[in-house]
Amino acid sequence: MMQVTKYIIEFLISKKIKTIPVYQGGAVMNFIDEIGRHPKLDYVVPYHEQALSMQVDTIARLDGFAAGFATSGPGATNLLTGVCSAFYDSIPCFYFTGQVGQIHLKKNRGVRQLGFQETDVVEVFKPITKYATQINDASKVRYELEKGYELAMSGRPGPVIFDIPFNIQRTMVNPKKLLSFKLNKKKISQFNINKIKNLKKEINKAKKPLILVGGGVKRANQEKQFLQFVRKYKIPFVTTWMSQHLTSYDDKLYFGSIGKNGHRSANHLTSKCDLLICIGQRFGVKNIFGEFGKKAKIIAIDIDKNELNNGLVKPNITIEILIQDLFLKLDKNLKINRVSKHWINECKKAKENLFKILIFNKNTSERKKFISVYKFFDIISKTINKNSLIFPDAGANQVWFFQSFLQKKEQIIINHTGHSPMGHSIAASIGGYYSKKSKNKKLIAFTGDGGFMMNVQELEHIKNHKIPVKIIVLDNRSLGNTKLGTLLAFNGRTHGNDKKNGYFPPNIKKISEGFGISYHEFYNGTDIKLIKKFKKFLREKGPSIFRVHLSETQNVAELHVLTDNKKKDYFI
Repeated sequence: MMQVTKYIIEFLISKKIKTIPVYQGGAVMNFIDEIGRHPKLDYVVPYHEQALSMQVDTIARLDGFAAGFATSGPGATNLLTGVCSAFYDSIPCFYFTGQVGQIHLKKNRGVRQLGFQETDVVEVFKPITKYATQINDASKVRYELEKGYELAMSGRPGPVIFDIPFNIQRTMVNPKKLLSFKLNKKKISQFNINKIKNLKKEINKAKKPLILVGGGVKRANQEKQFLQFVRKYKIPFVTTWMSQHLTSYDDKLYFGSIGKNGHRSANHLTSKCDLLICIGQRFGVKNIFGEFGKKAKIIAIDIDKNELNNGLVKPNITIEILIQDLFLKLDKNLKINRVSKHWINECKKAKENLFKILIFNKNTSERKKFISVYKFFDIISKTINKNSLIFPDAGANQVWFFQSFLQKKEQIIINHTGHSPMGHSIAASIGGYYSKKSKNKKLIAFTGDGGFMMNVQELEHIKNHKIPVKIIVLDNRSLGNTKLGTLLAFNGRTHGNDKKNGYFPPNIKKISEGFGISYHEFYNGTDIKLIKKFKKFLREKGPSIFRVHLSETQNVAELHVLTDNKKKDYFI
């Protein structure tokens, strides 16, 4: 016999979980006591449940699966942001919340709340999880865990949440007599031989084929297989942000990431190709615009049939298939014509002329004080170790990163694209540190002055646990992304975006000193000066912060409007 809490913990260990983020509370203390006493587990204590949810999400992105625990009421609702990110980006993980005892559940009494901090966790989380359930029968704990795991890991992956009343946690059960979950083995229509044959024909007919690859390839652990396929048949490809780190920026078949804030080269080529094969990506509003695939026959391939026809794009052919099966089926007996040299040369010219953003700061005294952020990324991306885990935050800093960071093949980029919450980079870097894949890797987090403050409390954990994360703060003393948008939308008016109208930027130097974390800063100067400072920053043992002072007028380049194959100078 064993308590439900112990059974759940043993189940997580059986799934190779070793580190669990937790935040203490009365309704969850049974679990945390069990975790704390277990010889095969370590636990992580963040300073806010939002950070906890992002740490769980990050560990799962790297290791394939993760779990975390929070208490009832506000502890549970504080998880929402990270759970949303996991759901939209298809990350398989478990979240457990403690709940009041069953005698204090309101049930159908018609009151808003009966037990202290009682909240209907299942209804709150149901829209943003693959499965949300309250375990009210101890004999079904095995059934619910096995069902939740199968749902989290199968098809399009995603998070699962279990809400467990306090008395159920302490109930004794016999593991040998617990009801098990039996999966309905009904075959999903993930493979259609005729559609694969048609795809092969279209590849052979195409004069200008192009592949658009998304995060689904990573989720399916098919990155290696994808690269083998495109190199074997020498098909050019572009990416979404979720798959930009698939290869190095100088890969001869890679031509940038698409979208409003992507690379001009990628956008240009999606408008010129005659066959666009979209694999494991959803047609998101930031990626799809006027000239996307305008001359192409579009083939959409995904595990999620709902994403194949989401209304933004009308594909000519849709294929619902496990990405794990795709390259195996596609490559079987495939004989295709060599991609024309003319098209390859057109792709090369696009990359030569349009991949990088050419920046010349406006000739104002204010601009001369600060480095162009695009120049900054161009320089430091060459300096950052190839063996790095990199965490770009949401906001303008995220756009600048993906537009101008020159990624190396071995680098892993953890990006929350779907929900895109500010403040996730610092929290996520902690999760990255506790991942099995972090060994011998540099941890690099990018954030803005706004995002820096969203989870600033986690610096205490970073300091006390000596987590050697390098935090780069792109400080324009404003909420720059929204500021630009409001200035354009409201004829030069803006509110709540800078010191003049309600947003007071943090003193990052004093915050760093307050937490006892090493601090560096840079305004402007020669390339050599920047490289010297940045290398010193990277060499330091333990955590450190590098603040880059930017002009408040440093804007984001919107590149979808510039798809012609000509060099352009940008004054942004």
